[in-house]
Amino acid sequence: GADAAASHAPPDAAAVARVQHEIKAARSSIFAVYGSDETSVKQHMAEGVKFYAAEGRQKIVERMLRAFAIRDGFAIAVGGMSDVAAHGNMFEESYPAVCEAALKPVFDAAAVPLTVRNMAMGGVPSYPNSVCMEDNLGADADVVVWDFRMVEIPSYEAGKKYGELYVRQAMMMPRAPAVMFKRDNVYLKDVPYAWEDGGVHVIDETKALNMFKKLKSPGLANEKFCEGQCTCPGQVKWHAGWKTQRFRGHHMALAYLDMFEEAMGQYLALLTDNGAPGPEDHRWDIVRRRTLEAPSVKLDASHALFASRSFRCAMTWTPRTGIDVVDLVDGPMNGWKHTHPSPRVAQGEAQGKQCHYRDSKRCVVGDAASHWIFFKIPNVKADGLLGFCGDFQSTEFGEYALIMVNQEEVMDKLTLWLEAKTLGIAAACFSVSHNVQPGDNVVGFRVTSGDLKLTLTHLVWEEDDDGASRRVAAAPLSREAAAEPAAADE
Repeated sequence: GADAAASHAPPDAAAVARVQHEIKAARSSIFAVYGSDETSVKQHMAEGVKFYAAEGRQKIVERMLRAFAIRDGFAIAVGGMSDVAAHGNMFEESYPAVCEAALKPVFDAAAVPLTVRNMAMGGVPSYPNSVCMEDNLGADADVVVWDFRMVEIPSYEAGKKYGELYVRQAMMMPRAPAVMFKRDNVYLKDVPYAWEDGGVHVIDETKALNMFKKLKSPGLANEKFCEGQCTCPGQVKWHAGWKTQRFRGHHMALAYLDMFEEAMGQYLALLTDNGAPGPEDHRWDIVRRRTLEAPSVKLDASHALFASRSFRCAMTWTPRTGIDVVDLVDGPMNGWKHTHPSPRVAQGEAQGKQCHYRDSKRCVVGDAASHWIFFKIPNVKADGLLGFCGDFQSTEFGEYALIMVNQEEVMDKLTLWLEAKTLGIAAACFSVSHNVQPGDNVVGFRVTSGDLKLTLTHLVWEEDDDGASRRVAAAPLSREAAAEPAAADE
């Protein structure tokens, strides 16, 4: 009774003081790693943090304020490539993990469950996972991070499309998150519609890192892979060692500590005024964005299809927070395999598991010896799109495959979205609206040529919902634990 009521009571000034104490302690702990002059360390650590609009910063402060006031969670979801996935080091030494560890005592003191979710994959750019934000990064994200600096060149036309698509799809996620970039990519100046509403900001450690290296900071001396002894795969010159990973995590944590401190100040002001609004107050409502302004990058009609619509996905790749493609198989696999794209990839992932890596490029593969495989796509909206992505040997599907939607062939009715090529993958996505029905839809694939395979990694669809504004609660996603890569091929 009384204890339960107290636990749901709005935080008081004493609760704020406890959080402020932990913020000060967290800062001091970080500063001590990099030098004895705390004032100098603090000054250098402030380098590289940029908001394109002050209102964008306030958006994050307000979200933190909300989490504290109503005891909701706060989640940062990080998309990135192999360096972010900690390749070369232990996964726990990745900078998102360091950031979470540095912030956790503060958020624990605030009774706010914190997640900094590292969803990076080796050798993969932001697309095509960027059209699967909710099922890749998590529906509970309050901040979405772009860190594909080695696999996505922002000045190239394709890089601009990938980058703006990332911003737009993030903005349409359930909790309308802010978007953080690890580098100040050139196209960010061209998306003013996202500066405030999308809270677009940059936390780039490069200048501060170089300054501390020049000062011979003890926190960066004698850099190597792994704090302890390890033989983790990916120990190459373009991957960061554990101390650089730690620095990035600390630099990022300090930026968000500043915002959390500001949130505490604003909460105290509410207490002093008329008291903080209760949990049911509409001030705390999170309204999902349903529409966006037109993209700034010139897009043709096919690209516009996915630049302004949000999608649900099933994915074979991990990490993810949603379901696997094989979870939608309707009937037997009929000779299709849920496997790695090559023995080399399988071997590398097996080695990576020893260092707790979570990224996997497993896929669903069929050839001429396979028969039909069908997938039941749930709850598709009226006039919605269905799509699929994969690492295809040929996109001339009519020459070697049959593809059906609800028992009607659609090979000549597919629309190509973007393509993405790195040293790790060559991915493409296609969509179709022909013969798509409201509700459940069945999509089928069969390979007819003896020479080529068909490799699927994503199934994509527009979900039917009521479109109403609603409060979206933060909660751990039940499927995240199930998204760990399997130990052996099936």
